[in-house]
Amino acid sequence: MYGFSYRRILTALLIITGLSLQSCSDGLTDLERIKQRGELRVAMLAQPPMFFPDESALRGLDFQIVETYADSIGVSLDIIVAKTLEELYELIRKEKVDIAITDSVPQPIDIEKIHASIPYNTNQWYVIGNRKNPSPDKIQDISPGRIFVAADSAPAQVLRELQKKHMSLYWSEIPGSNNRKILENINKGFLPLTLINEDVYTYYRHLYPELSIALELNISYPSFWLTLHDRDKSLIQSIDVFLGKFSRSNKLKRLREIYFRHLNAPQYVDNTYFLERIQSLLPQYYSLFEKAAKEYSFDKRFLAAVSYQESHWNEKAVSMTGVTGLMMLTQETAKRVGIEDRTDPEQSVMGGAKYLDIIKDSLPKKINEPDRSWMTLAAYNIGLGHLEDARVITQKMGDDPNLWIDVEKHLPKLSQKKWYSQTKFGYARGHEPVSFVKRVHRYFDILRLYEQEELLKN
Repeated sequence: MYGFSYRRILTALLIITGLSLQSCSDGLTDLERIKQRGELRVAMLAQPPMFFPDESALRGLDFQIVETYADSIGVSLDIIVAKTLEELYELIRKEKVDIAITDSVPQPIDIEKIHASIPYNTNQWYVIGNRKNPSPDKIQDISPGRIFVAADSAPAQVLRELQKKHMSLYWSEIPGSNNRKILENINKGFLPLTLINEDVYTYYRHLYPELSIALELNISYPSFWLTLHDRDKSLIQSIDVFLGKFSRSNKLKRLREIYFRHLNAPQYVDNTYFLERIQSLLPQYYSLFEKAAKEYSFDKRFLAAVSYQESHWNEKAVSMTGVTGLMMLTQETAKRVGIEDRTDPEQSVMGGAKYLDIIKDSLPKKINEPDRSWMTLAAYNIGLGHLEDARVITQKMGDDPNLWIDVEKHLPKLSQKKWYSQTKFGYARGHEPVSFVKRVHRYFDILRLYEQEELLKN
């Protein structure tokens, strides 16, 4: 009897094992299985500039890189947002995702069965404090417990690495928090110090203008793409080839310029004033921007940013040249878009959005987003004719006339006789649309950051 039962159990185990092996050994590599599924599942942290959890054309630097990879292997992209670094690792461990993209961290070689890609996008790390407070001269000067970070975060992982060299280094990890909440509390003066990498700080310093670099650490770490599956390295090998080519082709450098060139210069006074008016003035006009955005297929924050640049959301604003209202329309433009009262907030916003839509529709179809929006802004500021002159110069100089990052380099030439004498529309103050687009882009990003926590709750 015992022998019979043993044979039955053994047979059953062999059948189950065979089925399990068959499900994992279907003759396909992990990469082939993803292609057959038609979808790449990726875990990311929703923080700038990695990933913005909205539907803007600018979804994040790391998002655009992995989106390019997904396109290269012919699949769609499904993003799963991780709240913490530990949650990111857990998603890859449990095979809920194919790839997990880390923040700037020490190489995660201690995580069982996880492969790390070749590194990319290396970031310096800072100790961040409030600009009103004194800064330490070196990390050894920081009293125990004065550094606060979110639990299971990249800053916490970096601190553990730092502690190997600085045994007296102690800090507090706050459960259920995140980098944004920590920085917000530093900005308000509720917490003394934290750690953050350069890219994240570059964005959040515009949302929290009281932040400052208290200490530049002599350390830097890259980001990694993580995969699981010890039995099959087809995916990680494909990723390494892609990231290597992407970096060598200068695409990473150009992508970084898109995400950072409008944020490089500190703007303490301007940002502080803008944030105050987001709270005091924007609520009464936001429904107008939402209505116009829906009517003309714009992002409402984009329209709000344009309006702030034009009038600081002052419906009675009037310039020396006679333009007026929330969108600072000329009489000629108002007539063209069919509005009668430029000082009426609704007419101004709807008219401005309609005019932007006319410009956008007039641009060559080969100009894609987000370049299309930036060139629309430039033409809104300087005129379609002058923008076209700059695009012609851009092409003559061997750059791409359909990329804003190239066109903005050559727009200032329109104020130089050597160049404007060769153009159809002549002289123009070409530096002005460049500054205009950068300011609107910065205001747009601040509005996105301002709303991001609400988006993540939905």
